[in-house]
Amino acid sequence: MVAMLLFSCAPMEREDVLIIGHGGLGMGASVPMNSEAALVGGLALGADGVELDVQLTADSVLVAYHAQDLSELTPCKGLINAKLWSELTSCALRGEDGLPVPIIRLDSALAHLSRDHPTASYTLDIKLFAAGDWWSYLDVFSQRLRALHAQQGLHGRLVVECQVVEFLDLVGRVDANLPLFLYATDAEEGIRTVKEKGYTGITMDHGRMDAASVAKAKEAGVTVALFGVGGWWSHRRAMAKRPDRLQTDSPGAFRGR
Repeated sequence: MVAMLLFSCAPMEREDVLIIGHGGLGMGASVPMNSEAALVGGLALGADGVELDVQLTADSVLVAYHAQDLSELTPCKGLINAKLWSELTSCALRGEDGLPVPIIRLDSALAHLSRDHPTASYTLDIKLFAAGDWWSYLDVFSQRLRALHAQQGLHGRLVVECQVVEFLDLVGRVDANLPLFLYATDAEEGIRTVKEKGYTGITMDHGRMDAASVAKAKEAGVTVALFGVGGWWSHRRAMAKRPDRLQTDSPGAFRGR
């Protein structure tokens, strides 16, 4: 029993799996997910990259925020897409210690991160909540992603994941060099869609994708990203499926390369 406890406390081997910090440092960290401190912290622990939730403001600024409504995580109310960036500067996230934590804009935050971590990758989990016309919103969103990808230090370092195939198709048309991942809930259907659409990969909760499905996807040339892991046993089970990428709530649980 003692040996097992010691083993479970030891850092895990990454093997050839890319380790991605979920929201930076993961759920349950002392700083809010998607905050600058969380992203910096995840990379400081040696993660190969970080995942962050991305939304679009009314004046076309890409920001990191997860929930549909601002009221869920801040003192403000309404959709991100109904607010100007200048308005969001007073809509701080609620920190664990009660202190306000600013919502970040991607262009400046990722520019700083890319300088300090020149090999890190950034997985952009796109959250689509339009305040106005749907297709105009998608078009502007895709153009802003293209501009972000063209930013110095970020080309070839971004990954876009989304549940909406129409949006992924649009992003693929405006920037053919952006890797696109389908955020799926059914492995067989998801793999088939990725192949038909020509996307790079599939992102799934590791509890919904077994080892056979991971192997099937990789044999078909589909890159596999799994998420929903935090504890030692869930890491072991997820790693045993041999994904290409693992989005973890405990990025410090792995040994450096």
